[in-house]
Amino acid sequence: MNSTDDLKTTINPKNVTTGGPVEGGCCYTDFSDSPSLPTTASESLVGENSTWENVGELSDQGWTQSVSTTVNKFKGYHGTVLLSEVADEENTFKAEFVEITRATTDKLRYGKNNVTVDNDGFVSAIDPTVVPGDIVPLVFDELLSNGIKQRTVFPRAKIDSIDDQAHQKGSLLVYGMTFTAMVDDQNRPYYVRRAKKAATGDGE
Repeated sequence: MNSTDDLKTTINPKNVTTGGPVEGGCCYTDFSDSPSLPTTASESLVGENSTWENVGELSDQGWTQSVSTTVNKFKGYHGTVLLSEVADEENTFKAEFVEITRATTDKLRYGKNNVTVDNDGFVSAIDPTVVPGDIVPLVFDELLSNGIKQRTVFPRAKIDSIDDQAHQKGSLLVYGMTFTAMVDDQNRPYYVRRAKKAATGDGE
């Protein structure tokens, strides 16, 4: 069999996909002291006994994940690299949240103890101090174009920086935030779960 035939039998275009939001919520967080992290992509994060909260819609930029590494390169006497070792790895991610009057989104941005929520869920007061030091889990659900549901779980996320917020006529108000993904008790900065058939939206 020649190389062309090999390509026909080994390359599958169905494995090529684009990302996109699922119906309903695409990002969730949990402010409880001991959040129960999802172990599959198909389990629902909403329900009567669930402590997970919907952070609402993202901007059209979706969310972006970045990985940076520090590499130690050891050279020999002649100046050539003989050994290269990764010294450390840092995982960060960025998202822009557009539902800025949603209680969950405000608690994420300003810290859960700095937001006052009325009995009907209306945010009546925000008293920010500094960038919140809360460490919370964040879950992003995506519906890939090939029908697979992908769930990315950041067990311990902490805000590193907050974007400028433009208060201008005609400008969309957004909370743009960059997070550091810190490792959990299994030394994972994040993990990914997939479901063969995309589940229906989890709703609010």
